[in-house]
Parts: sequence; structure tokens; C-alpha cells
Amino acid sequence: MSKYLLTPGPVELPHEVILAGAQQLVGHRTPEFSELLSSIEIKLGKLLKSDGPVVILPSSGTGALECLTVNFLKKGDKFLSVSCGEFGDRFRKIAEQTGAEALCLDVPMGSVAEPAAVSKFVSQHPECKVLFLTHNETSTGIVNPIKEIVSSLPNENRPFVLVDGVSSVGTMECFPDEWGVDGLATASQKGLLTPPGLGFVWLSKKAWIYIDTKECSSYYFDLKLHRKVLVSEFPANPFTPPISLYFALNVALDIILEQGLDNWFKSRIRYSKALAVGLESLGFELLVSNKKFRSPGLTAFYSTTLNTEAVRKNLKSMKIETAGGMGNLKDKLIRVAHYNDCAWPELSMILGSLYASAIKLGANPNTNYITKALNTWNEETYINHEK
Repeated sequence: MSKYLLTPGPVELPHEVILAGAQQLVGHRTPEFSELLSSIEIKLGKLLKSDGPVVILPSSGTGALECLTVNFLKKGDKFLSVSCGEFGDRFRKIAEQTGAEALCLDVPMGSVAEPAAVSKFVSQHPECKVLFLTHNETSTGIVNPIKEIVSSLPNENRPFVLVDGVSSVGTMECFPDEWGVDGLATASQKGLLTPPGLGFVWLSKKAWIYIDTKECSSYYFDLKLHRKVLVSEFPANPFTPPISLYFALNVALDIILEQGLDNWFKSRIRYSKALAVGLESLGFELLVSNKKFRSPGLTAFYSTTLNTEAVRKNLKSMKIETAGGMGNLKDKLIRVAHYNDCAWPELSMILGSLYASAIKLGANPNTNYITKALNTWNEETYINHEK
């Protein structure tokens, strides 16, 4: 392999997904494409545990977030924004582009949005009809407890809860219907194990009723237009879609669903826990100190003795591509993603490479890091797909 991609999107793709995306195209106004789209819709429904339509946009995850905002907000509106990192801030900025005013609750980077704090924040601003949350914050590697946050909100005059699930869907439990979420946006290039280029938007029944009464300021991102052709006799996209990505997505969803959602999600938790133990044994510090809220899809860490950018440079010389910090954490953080079906060999590789990098930079890391990581790996639930 010329390079191993450990960035938080795009991610290393399963071989079957790559092959699926390389097949010959079909027309996007043909029965073949309608059948493909219908198959994907069924599988997305299983992944989200919802029978509502999932609008698929030819866009990035940022496009999906913008789609949510332009369908719910207009100039002069006020909205609630909870942010614990760079992507929470981005969701806010996207919404502000509509001309709406943000009322902000900011959480320190590396910390979680506490349900009680969010509930109090919402209660203080009953005039706001929309609340923006981020599920998995990839700038820090923290997971916000969306289910608990939503259940803590006041029952009367509750705002529409719109969630950035760009880096969570496909990697961890994200069940918007069950949790009471009203809008969810995600993308193809992370937990859905597909190349970049597809955005996804799911809405609750209550949210669909609401936006049916509103005019959307965007033609391209008008959810009513997308739903009209999606739920027609021959499901389609209103615009020319990247058909190759639909082929790839269809196979990627099969890979996740065939292993069972519970097993798939546990496999990501298992990997992240063992990686965290190995990193700490090597002398690295994890940005998220509370183990309960560490992301199964991405781990953010740093060193108090080594230059993190020098570590990343050494990893790159070994053909291992990682991500650095963002915003105030630029040049201070290493971010390693584990969205795909990586297992013990990949875990050993990254830990061993970090050990070699530390040695090269003059450190004297513990040699028992691999034993501690293996012990944690073996303590976790056995995953069926390793049989």
C-alpha cells in the first residue's frame, strides 16, 4: 500500500466499495437507477431505524448542513446554537448566512454539552424555534449525548432539534426517530465508508409538516422538491447525481448491515478503547478526558514532551496520513480516525508507528504499550465478523 489514510474523512475504503464505484454508469432517469435508489433508501432506513425518506444530495456534508438551515431559517429569525468545537461553530456560521441571529451556548473544547445546561439554555429562549447540535465533534473527538439532551428539553414549545451527524452516522448509534430529533444531516465520506460527494438529510414527520408551510430560499437545496421526486413512482434525484457514488454507497451499507448494527458499533468502540489505552501507555494525552464521551470514530491526542507536528511528519514518512488540530488547537493535536473496518492489525500498526516516531524524536516510551492495548482489546465484546 502506498499510503494508509487515517484522516477523519475521506477514509480508507473497503475493496468492494471501490470496485462498486468503478462499474459502468446507468442513466439517472432509468428504472435501473430508481431501483438502486430504492435499495439505498431501505438500507438507510435500517441504519437510522426510521421509515422516513432520506434525501440524498449531490454535495458535501457542509451542503447537507446548509440544506437544513435554509429550509428552517430565514432572515430575521433567531436560533439556538450549542458548540463544543470547530464543526459546531461551522454549523452556526452556515445558519447565520441565512440572515438569522444566533444565540450561543459554547462548551470548552474537549468537554461535552451537558443535557441540563442545554435544557436551561433552551428554556431561557422560548422565542427560538430551532436548536442546532453536533453529535460527533471531529475537531476534538468528543460525542455529545444527543438522546439525553433531547429527552431533557422542555415539552412545551420545544424547538426543532437539528443535528450535525456528518461524522457519526454509520459509526455509532444515531437513531433520530427514536431520540426525538427533528432533522439530521450526514455525509458519505466518514462512517458510511463511501467517497466524498453525497450529503444526506433526514426529517421527522413533524419537521416535514413544518417546512411544507415555508418557502425555501434555495432551489438546489429545497427539501420539498427533493422529496417530491424521491417518493414518486420512479424514485430519482431532481438533479444529475454522482451515480458512481450511489453504487459505492449501496455496497458500503451492505457491509455495515450484514455485520449487524450492534456488532458494527461495538467494533468501533472496541478499537477506540484499545487505541486510547495504547496511546496513554506510550505517554500521549487524550484531549477528551471523560472516557464515556470519547468518539468511536476518531481519537484526538497530544504530547506534553514531543512536538506533535514532528510526530505527524514522522508518521507521514512512514506513509501514514493523520490530521492535525483545528482552530486554537492547530499544531497542538494529532487526530487519528478509525471509521472503517480496521481491527487489531491496523491498531498494532498505528501504535507501533507512534512508538517508532517517539524513539526517533528522542523519547523513551514504555515498551508494554502493545500488551496493555491487547488486554483492553480482549476485554471488549467479541465481534462476530472476526470469526
